[in-house]
Amino acid sequence: MNDEVPITDPKRYVEEFISAHDIKVFKIGAVDIDGLWRGKRISARYFLDAVHVAGTNICNILFGWDLQDTLIPNLTYTGWHTGYPDVNLRPDLSTLRAVPGEPGVALVICDIYNTDGTPLPLSPRGVLQHVIDRANSLGYTPIYAYEFEFYLFEGAPRELARHAWRNLDPISDGNHTYSVYRDTGTEHVLGLIRDRLLELDVFIETSNSEHGAGQFEVNIHYADAMRAADSALLLKHTVKEIAAQHGLTASFMAKIRTDQAGSSGHVHQSLIDPADGRPLFANPGDRTQLSEIGAAYLAGLVDGARDFTAIYLPTVNSYKRVEGGQWAGSSATWGVDNRTVAIRSIPSAGSSARVENRIPGADANPYLVIAANIASGLNGLEQGMSAPPAVQGNAYEQELSDSVRLPDNLSAATQLFAASALAKKYLGEEFVRHYAETREWEVHQYRTAVTDWEIARYLEHI
Repeated sequence: MNDEVPITDPKRYVEEFISAHDIKVFKIGAVDIDGLWRGKRISARYFLDAVHVAGTNICNILFGWDLQDTLIPNLTYTGWHTGYPDVNLRPDLSTLRAVPGEPGVALVICDIYNTDGTPLPLSPRGVLQHVIDRANSLGYTPIYAYEFEFYLFEGAPRELARHAWRNLDPISDGNHTYSVYRDTGTEHVLGLIRDRLLELDVFIETSNSEHGAGQFEVNIHYADAMRAADSALLLKHTVKEIAAQHGLTASFMAKIRTDQAGSSGHVHQSLIDPADGRPLFANPGDRTQLSEIGAAYLAGLVDGARDFTAIYLPTVNSYKRVEGGQWAGSSATWGVDNRTVAIRSIPSAGSSARVENRIPGADANPYLVIAANIASGLNGLEQGMSAPPAVQGNAYEQELSDSVRLPDNLSAATQLFAASALAKKYLGEEFVRHYAETREWEVHQYRTAVTDWEIARYLEHI
């Protein structure tokens, strides 16, 4: 965001911003465990007088419920046993932006602190900052770029909810991947999304129709890791807002229909030297292979894939996207420019040298996904890892051992994550425990739910 120029006088900066954009209210919020942006609207006067520097308190219920606002019992961090006390939302003024399409409104992304002023260990943005700091201390600046797939359906969310989310009608019919003609028919929405995001300083390099009916892909320009995560948050938020304004519903759910493509959230990544901006994955001597640094980083991603599956695939539904040949990584494998593996190596002699993690779904929390990737990559560098042989051909048809296959359900993935020394080392033990507890709750909710499939299969015949 506005991280190029340090803000030496925050109050004056905010005062001038309010005056320049005639701001009346600020939308402020922080991302929760599930990647939802939650917060408040603050009057411009109150924001200038106090909130811009001291933040505003909010109930720590943000980490005590699920994405449906159902209280999660038996959490270690908070619950009725703690009385649900406050935490503090502290604005990061580098993310301050006027909201396009909402005159007089600004937005700012917050970090989360305890009321004693210490960072909250459970905050996804804080977890990401922690691993970024570790990378910086080792002499690396992580560079990331997200690409998202999502669906657009006819009908606003309230309308579809009245019909229990059944008989969804996509904005376009049939599979027409990369269709320029079909893109023209939806440009009134996708074009506005690109324009609004550009006003928020989020540059969409490309957009196109994807494999599913009513499915689209957008690719965000690369940036430093925190800015990349902030941009991913703003993209998902903006897509949903614009869709609703057009009487549509946008969904980043991993797998919406059995017969339609899943939605991915692939992340491209590399490291640069902070001193001179030199791309550290580039290999001028052999453009067909990553540099030694890139190779060790890639090896860490492969090695950590199973440990972090619960972050990359955070819901019960996530695992239906990676089942079989679904254009998604389903094993701890890698290959050169191979889209059937988990980690795709994209070597080059120059700055385009990078790797792509193809495991995460569009439903994953981008802050946690990037944090897990950096953690894995740094572990590969710190341990001097070497990757196993690259997969040649179709990874889905390879005979792989159980130690290479990713867990195929959220319960198994959560158990691996909860026991992971790697996750605890880089993300913190308190965060690992809390995240695992929330995933266990997600599994419990699923196991106790009666589904349409069960009714259709069993009601009459049994």
